[in-house]
Amino acid sequence: MSNMASSRRGWGAIRKLPSGRYQARYPDPDIGKLVPGPVTFADRKSADRWLSRKRTELDDGTATNERSATRPLSTWWSGYENSIQHLKHRTKLGYVGAWKLRVEPTFGAMPVRRINGNRVDDWISGMVAAGVSVSKVLEALGVLKRVLDRAVRDHAIAKNPATDRSVRLKEPPLPNRPVLTPADVERLALPLRLPRDRALVRLLAYGGLRIGEALALRWSDINFQAKTANIELSVEDTNGTVIVGPTKTYAKRTVDLPDALIAELKTLKKTSLLVFPNRLGEHLRYRNWRRDQWDKAVRRSGVEALPHDLRGTCASLLIDAGASVKDVQIHLGHEDELTTLRLYVRVRPGRSADLVTRLNKLMAEAA
Repeated sequence: MSNMASSRRGWGAIRKLPSGRYQARYPDPDIGKLVPGPVTFADRKSADRWLSRKRTELDDGTATNERSATRPLSTWWSGYENSIQHLKHRTKLGYVGAWKLRVEPTFGAMPVRRINGNRVDDWISGMVAAGVSVSKVLEALGVLKRVLDRAVRDHAIAKNPATDRSVRLKEPPLPNRPVLTPADVERLALPLRLPRDRALVRLLAYGGLRIGEALALRWSDINFQAKTANIELSVEDTNGTVIVGPTKTYAKRTVDLPDALIAELKTLKKTSLLVFPNRLGEHLRYRNWRRDQWDKAVRRSGVEALPHDLRGTCASLLIDAGASVKDVQIHLGHEDELTTLRLYVRVRPGRSADLVTRLNKLMAEAA
C-alpha cells in the first residue's frame, strides 16, 4: 500500500493508484470481499458517485457481476446449445452453423461488457455488404440475441446490446406462391404413375399436412370409420439421414378428411406399417420423391407449384368452404392465427369473380 493511498467509506473503498487515477472497490455479496470496479476514475468524486450507484443496483437487484462481465460471449454458448437440443434437426443445425460461421468469429472471444449496439450494427452491416442474405443475417442476429439473453440473466450485462442498435433489417418479402384449384390438383395427380403418389398429392391438398407429416403417416393413424387422420410424427431428411420425430410445433392434432380421399386411402392399405412407404416399406425420402415423381408431374401438367403450395391451397379452400381462420389454424396445426393469415390464407384465382357474383345477387334482392 506504500504507493497507493486508500480511504474507507461507509460502504466500499476508494484508493488512488500510482497513475493518479482512482479505483473504486465494492463488497461483492457472493464472496464477501472488496472487488474493484471495471474502470478507474479521474477524481475521487467520480469514484464515489460510481460506488453509490453500485450500491443502489445491488440493493434493487439490477447490478451486474463485474467478473462475469469480463468473460467472453462463448461462455454462454454451450448453455444455449444445450437448450436447443429439442428443436428439429435442421433448425438446430442452422443455429449451430450461424454461431460457428457468423457469430463466433466476431464476438465469441469478446468480453460481453465490450459488446454494444455499435459493434452489433457494424457486424450486421458487414454481413449485408458481403452479400449474406437477409434471412441468414436475421438467423445469426437471433442466435446472438439469445446467447446474450443468457448473459443478461446471469447479470453479466444489464441489457442486451443486440436489441440496442440502429441498423434495421426488413424481413424478406413473402413469395407470391400460387393457390391451386381442385382442377389443378387433379392435373398434378393424374400423371403420377403410382396410386400411392396420387393419393399423397390429394392428401397434401385436402388434408393440409406438411410433407414430413404425410411421409410419417402410419395406417394406425388413419381412422376409416371416423374419416380422420391423427398427426403425431414428422419425417425429416437431413444430409441423407432420415429422422422421425414430433411435428414442427410439437403438437398432435386430428384432421378430418374428405370422403373421396378416405375411399382412395382404403385401396392403398397393404402390409406396410406406413401409408406412403418406399419399395422397401421404409419412409419415402422427400428429395427423391420430389425429383422422381413431383417434378415430372409438374412438367407434364404445366402446373407450376411446389409440394408446400398444396398446404396453402388447403387453407384457402377451407376458407372458401366457410371455415373460420381459427378452424384453419387448428386444421393446419399452427401455433397462432397470425401464421395462418400471413403465410397460408391466399386468394385463389377466380375467387374475386365469385364474390362479385354473390354481391350482384344481394344487390338484386334490394332492387
